[in-house]
Amino acid sequence: MIYAGVDIGSRAAKAALIRDDEIISSVIRDTGAESIKTSNQLLSDLLDNTGIKPEEIDYIVATGYGRVLVPYANENVSEISAHAKGINWYFPSVRTILDMGGQDCKAINCDENGNVTNFIMNDKCAGGTGRFLEMIAEVLNVPLEEIGELSLQSGGKIPFNTICAVFAKSEALRYSRKGVACSDILAGLHEAIATRSYNLLKRVSLETDFSITGGISKNSGLVASITEKVQMEPRLCEDPQLCGAIGAALFARDKCASAGVRAKMQYGYDDATGSYYITVDEGLCDGCGKCVGICPAELFSYVQRGGIKVVEIKEGARKRLPTLCSGIEMCGDKNGGITCQKVCSANAIEHSW
Repeated sequence: MIYAGVDIGSRAAKAALIRDDEIISSVIRDTGAESIKTSNQLLSDLLDNTGIKPEEIDYIVATGYGRVLVPYANENVSEISAHAKGINWYFPSVRTILDMGGQDCKAINCDENGNVTNFIMNDKCAGGTGRFLEMIAEVLNVPLEEIGELSLQSGGKIPFNTICAVFAKSEALRYSRKGVACSDILAGLHEAIATRSYNLLKRVSLETDFSITGGISKNSGLVASITEKVQMEPRLCEDPQLCGAIGAALFARDKCASAGVRAKMQYGYDDATGSYYITVDEGLCDGCGKCVGICPAELFSYVQRGGIKVVEIKEGARKRLPTLCSGIEMCGDKNGGITCQKVCSANAIEHSW
């Protein structure tokens, strides 16, 4: 059987295809401005030269920042769970994970089965993330992929009292204009990020074995600084940036192994104005289609999933739910009490507004 995991991160989109317990294809590309478009291109790239058609994939799980915008996914899971599952597949002995992504960092504890037991994340500041290092590389006019090795050539790291994205960028620029070597500036920044990462790890349980995941783990200079700070050699998988996608694919495999359960598909997102979610439980949906005909916003459409007819939210409506759907109560008031939930005898539809 064939399973796929799709990880739509804030900076990079990743996907992995596995057959039983073997990775048969993987791909990484920029997320871009349109997550749905990126998701579709990602699947095309993933299947390229494999001879596998999309309909031959038995189950797909999405994760990451844009996981609810992957139109073909059967289910989505948090990136925290996906990274723990992925690392456990590579290194069953790992109990502590530092996931360093494009917009946030997470410290995670997991058990021997890859189940998350504790986590904490730093998402209120860009400092120490992939985007932060991109900005620093731009300021110093150094290719992003070279900053790790360059920092290891430092003869004396420059101390940074903060890695606030705004202030650290200004400090780095000031040092550069004074003629300070880029290697010394980068070494100082890596030291500051390592300190911040160590403090984050101490807020969970820093246990052996330890691993680092996410795109920043490809930065050899930063990995060296973190290793020195935590006094523990991290275990790094072949491509740590793919760990979340692999974990998602493993979730897909496990889902099929547990009696082929169909998923709850959740559409929508959180933003500054609130939460907007519509959930369709495909395990309950019998494909009667009453919701398709009753919805005044025409949000629903039919789809074949695993040979079974179910309904889903139309792809073009998923990013516009707050403007298209007035919410279950207001919709009922306008339509004489008739709503998608009322006509669904299987109780397969939920609104969270």
